[in-house]
Amino acid sequence: MERTRLAVDVESGDFGCRVTIRGVLDALHTSESPPHIMLCGDQATIEQILSEEAEAARPFRDHLAIVHCPDRVTPHERRRIWVWRHRRNSSIIRCITLQKEGKVDASVSAGDTAILMSAALFILGRRKGAPRPALGAFLPTMQKKPVLLLDVGANLKCRKEHLIAFAFMGLEHVGLMYNKKFPSVALLNVGREKIKGFASIRDADKVLRRKCPGYIGFIEGNQVLSGEADVVVCDGFAGNTLLKTCESIHLLIASVLEREKPELLGEVRRYTAVLDPENYGAVPFLGIKGIVLKAHGGSSPRSIASAVLAADRAVRRNASG
Repeated sequence: MERTRLAVDVESGDFGCRVTIRGVLDALHTSESPPHIMLCGDQATIEQILSEEAEAARPFRDHLAIVHCPDRVTPHERRRIWVWRHRRNSSIIRCITLQKEGKVDASVSAGDTAILMSAALFILGRRKGAPRPALGAFLPTMQKKPVLLLDVGANLKCRKEHLIAFAFMGLEHVGLMYNKKFPSVALLNVGREKIKGFASIRDADKVLRRKCPGYIGFIEGNQVLSGEADVVVCDGFAGNTLLKTCESIHLLIASVLEREKPELLGEVRRYTAVLDPENYGAVPFLGIKGIVLKAHGGSSPRSIASAVLAADRAVRRNASG
């Protein structure tokens, strides 16, 4: 396969362009087949940082291109979902536009979720059968395989048809990413009995039992990380809460050990690396015509590198939304 082509929004994230570019360079050094990356942002700033990171960048200069983006998206944009119309030359919008133009295969941004989602939806378009795009996240499990949790924040309230669509989107995505014919799918609920939960969840369960191959019924929050299901479906409020709780586990372990048993910290970190959210880097938008990954706003270079590698892997496995 030819080199994949990725667009990276270097203006996004809480720590600025330098952190994002360092993450990109780390990804290139790690990859066995480094992708071609278009760095979207202010050209002068990017050139300055690449000059300062010359030693790390030198082996990959032919893998890097700069796309100058003069527009800026501020945190105070009043109509965030319409930014894609009014800030077309901003880095976050340019990444998506490059996909539409066929110049890249996927894009990565740590920018505002609502802006990125609306840009992906209106520029790339919605996939057939997806009433709403969803944001998915892979979590580690006890069985040494990941579970895809969706939605994790794009849709705080969901109707029956949304949950059903998410189940099929997750089924397809996990099947492509991990070469599984019929991944197991479950609905997150407060109990496993059919009478439990909101009407939307109970109604979705009835349909999925008839139509979704691999559907195993309800699953409770304490079973999500068991590995029983390959895909767990829920509304964005529950999913985002669960995701952020899971992300805090690694930090809690490190904090307790640093205070109580600092001599064990390094060894335990090695054994619990699978729990570290920075090793996952970014989460995919599902239900759109393209591969768009959303990195955490507080991403470190390691997290950005993981996001870039995840995008490269998704392209190679043809795992579009």
